[in-house]
Amino acid sequence: MRTLLVFVAIVLSGCQASLPPLPAWQSPEGREHADLGQIVDLRTGQRLSPQQLIEHLAPAPRVLVGEEHDNPDHHALQLWLLQALEAQRAQGSLLLEMLTPEQQGQVDA
Repeated sequence: MRTLLVFVAIVLSGCQASLPPLPAWQSPEGREHADLGQIVDLRTGQRLSPQQLIEHLAPAPRVLVGEEHDNPDHHALQLWLLQALEAQRAQGSLLLEMLTPEQQGQVDA
């Protein structure tokens, strides 16, 4: 039984290590900001590790991700998220849409 528990612990730790590496920051803007690179659950204010983020998102049927279109870090993080989720679940479709600020009210509704 003890051998089985050690084996399960090794397998589970291997699963956590399977996340792709986070991308390096590209933009020179905001590098001094205290929250740079932090993942925050906006409902609770709790900081999450990348592994916790993926664990929270993996069971969701849909994941919506926002971006600033001209921010290369956002694009790199989107790719990271797709790759990390793919390792946890089957991926369906990827839909990319660009909205104007004037359309936000319709999205909220």
